[in-house]
Amino acid sequence: MRQIVRYCLLSFFLLLAGSLTTHLRAQFYSVQTNTLKLATTTFNAEGSMMLSTHWTLNLGFSYNPWNFSDTRKIRHFLLEPGARYWFWQTYAGSFISMYAMGARYNVAWDGLLDGKYRYQGWGYGAGMTYGRSWLLGKRWNMEVEAGLGLLVTPYTKYRCEHCGDKVKSGTYFLPTPKLAFNLVYLF
Repeated sequence: MRQIVRYCLLSFFLLLAGSLTTHLRAQFYSVQTNTLKLATTTFNAEGSMMLSTHWTLNLGFSYNPWNFSDTRKIRHFLLEPGARYWFWQTYAGSFISMYAMGARYNVAWDGLLDGKYRYQGWGYGAGMTYGRSWLLGKRWNMEVEAGLGLLVTPYTKYRCEHCGDKVKSGTYFLPTPKLAFNLVYLF
């Protein structure tokens, strides 16, 4: 949890420092949501701020509070601060993105991993993506983004979902693909 708070504070101060920069002639901001995550019942949003003609600073979050059944849940809270380099100009054309991740999770799913167990813990990591943005109108964009990251996840494994005994603790190093179909509002 401390890692998530640190990522939030660092991202806030980076956004604040960027907004106080005096050499910027015009500032643009955006808010977006990944429709693919929404399809998995995961609330998500990302805000970004233009730093220059080719750079934006981003801060995204994902939150899934649901228990689908006694043996199925993908509860998590994820923060993703990052930066994008735009090859043409900000909010238009192709870009690459570098991002960090901080997460808290509680996962149980029949048939996935060990269906009789629940995993709980936190994670941190980093990744890169490539994407493309298309202008739909003066205030609206559509983006497609794909990439790969590495998530380090210390975990505790429990029997059953709710009150089972602790089985073991350990750390996974998980490659985490990122796929997004974003709907973006510019202001």
